Amino acid sequence: MRGRPLGGLAAVFSKSQVDAPGLVVKMLRAMRHRAQDGAAVAWDTNLESARSPSALTASSRTHGAVGYCFTRILPRDNPQPIRAGESWLCLDGRILSDGTLVGAEDAAQIVQNKLTAADFPSIPQMIEGPYSLCHYSEEGLFVARDTLGLKSLFTGSVGDLIAVASDRKALWAAGIRETASFPPSGILKADSHRQLLRIPETRFRKGLGQPDGAYAENLLRLLTESVSLCTAGISQVAGGFSGGIDSTILAAIAKKAGVDLLLVTVGIGSTPEMAHAESTAKVIGLPIVTKQFSKCDVEESLDRILWLIEEPSLMKVSIAMAMHWTAEVAVENGRSIIMLGQGSDELFGGYKRFATILGEQGAEACEIAISGSIHRAHEVNYPRDEQAVSSLRAELRLPFVTKEMTEFAIRLPLAMKVRSHSDEVRKWILRDAAAKLGIPSTVALRPKKAIQHASGIEKSIRDIAKDHGLSPSVYLQKRFRAVQKDLVD
Repeated sequence: MRGRPLGGLAAVFSKSQVDAPGLVVKMLRAMRHRAQDGAAVAWDTNLESARSPSALTASSRTHGAVGYCFTRILPRDNPQPIRAGESWLCLDGRILSDGTLVGAEDAAQIVQNKLTAADFPSIPQMIEGPYSLCHYSEEGLFVARDTLGLKSLFTGSVGDLIAVASDRKALWAAGIRETASFPPSGILKADSHRQLLRIPETRFRKGLGQPDGAYAENLLRLLTESVSLCTAGISQVAGGFSGGIDSTILAAIAKKAGVDLLLVTVGIGSTPEMAHAESTAKVIGLPIVTKQFSKCDVEESLDRILWLIEEPSLMKVSIAMAMHWTAEVAVENGRSIIMLGQGSDELFGGYKRFATILGEQGAEACEIAISGSIHRAHEVNYPRDEQAVSSLRAELRLPFVTKEMTEFAIRLPLAMKVRSHSDEVRKWILRDAAAKLGIPSTVALRPKKAIQHASGIEKSIRDIAKDHGLSPSVYLQKRFRAVQKDLVD
C-alpha cells in the first residue's frame, strides 16, 4: 500500500532445537545496512539488543527466534522486536489505522487480538498497509505479508529449519541457498508438528463496472485520498520526478492539497529528460532539485546496488540505481519520505509490450498480460525499489499502489489503458485525469520513457561493459558473483 519504513526482519523456526538466536544474529549482520539505529533478537522470554548487529552475541538451543534491524524514520518509530502478551512481534512496515499509517507498537495494539493460531490467517484480509509480520511464541512461528506484497520478504528452508527475512542475503547467511519470494497475503505457520504455508488463490475483486465518463474522476478521487494518506502528519515530502504523467499527476495533487513537496530528478549529465522535468516543475509551480551524475559514478555504485538488490539484471540495476540516487538526494535535502509514481505502468498498461501484444494477439491476451504484470509486481518491482533505498534513512510511499486502486484498474476497459499496436501514449485514463487537473497537453500526452533510459543509467552500464569487452549481462553477472561470494562467505 502506501508507506515503507526502513528496517529488516529475520526469523527462524526448527522442529528440533537449534541455535535459533545465533542464526538470527547472522541474518541481522547480513542486513546491517538496515540497522542505523540498532538491532535486536528475541527468543522464548529473552531479548538482546545492541547498537549494531555486530555487537549481538545471543546463542541458545531452542526452536525459534525473531530479530529486527532498526532505522528510525519518523519520531514515533521504536525498536523491535516488541513484547505482545506472551509472544514476540516484529512488524516491518506500517499498517493503516484511523486514516494514519502507524508502526510497530501502535500496530501491536491493533493485531494483538488476532495473534492466535485461529485468527492469525485473517490478518492480510483484515489489516491494510505495507507490512511483513513475524509473531513468535510457544505455539510456534507465524508470518504474514500484506495483500500487495509491498514489503520485501523472502523465505527458504534447509532440513527441518525454515526462515524468513527482508533480504535474500540474510537467508544465505543462515546457510539457505534456495530462496523464494514470500507470497502476498501468504500465511506461514511453523510449529513442532508441521510447517504450513498458505497461499491465497486470488487477491483482488473485479467488482462492478463504472459509469461511462466517470473513470478519470474516480481515479482522481482515489489518488487524492492516497496522496493525503501518504503525506498525513509529514511536514516535508520529496517526490521522485521525471516530468512524466505519473509523477506529474501526483505532484499536482500534492500541491493542491498544500503538501510541502520538493521534486527530485537525477540523471547522467544534463539530459533532455532532466530539462523536461525542470520545465514541467515550473509549469506546475513546485521547487525541484536536480543532480547530475557521471559514468564514473555509475561504475563506482554498481557493487553497492548489486549488493542491495541481489540481482544482476541490467534493467533492475538501472532502475534501482536511479531510485537510490533519488533517495540520496532527497535525504541530503532533509526529506526522508519520498513519494513515487511506481505501480502505474502495471495498473494502467504503460509498458510498450502491452501495445505489441494487443496488436499481435488481441485484446484478451493484452488484458491477461496486464493482469499478470500486476500480480508479479511483488516479485519484479516492489522488493527491488525498497531494497534500493534500504541503506538510506528513507521511506518510499506509493500512492498508486493500493488495494482500492488495483481493483479499480482491473475493472477498467482496455481502451482506458492501451488502444492499438502503435499506441505510443498509453495509460489513457491518466491523460484524461491530467487534463482535468489543468496539466498542459504537452505534458499530459507526452509518450512514456522508462527511467532506466531517461536517466541515462542503462546506457552508461552498457558503455562500461563495452569498455571491459563484455556484454552488459556477462559484465553484471561477473560483478555480482564477486559481491555474492562476499555475502555467502
